[in-house]
Amino acid sequence: MKRLLMLVGVATMTIVAAPAYADPSPTPPTPPNNDADFVQQLHAAGLSYEDPAKAVEVAKDVCDLADKGTPQSDIEKNLQSQNPSFNGKGVRNFVMLAAAEYCPKYLPAEYLPKPDEGSPAKPPGA
Repeated sequence: MKRLLMLVGVATMTIVAAPAYADPSPTPPTPPNNDADFVQQLHAAGLSYEDPAKAVEVAKDVCDLADKGTPQSDIEKNLQSQNPSFNGKGVRNFVMLAAAEYCPKYLPAEYLPKPDEGSPAKPPGA
């Protein structure tokens, strides 16, 4: 009799137990949209551009130049020569916004995130 009760108990537990299923198609994490964020920051800083895609391309070029060891002053001169409507402050803001979004390792220390913060501080004018 005990054996029968035990078998019924095991069968009941098996039936009652909720099956565990893994999600067959987990949603991959969404990568950050740096390009849209960068364009939004340009707009907020009052920096104008004709083509947002071109502005993003130039920002990424700023980081490529920095990766190659080009001094910031040369990057700024190059950017201003290609965009004569930029004044000195606009060029510096563009370079800082580009670095904040695409290559934060080149930001001055005051714009780097503190250990308890998740993202870099926005450069002046951002």
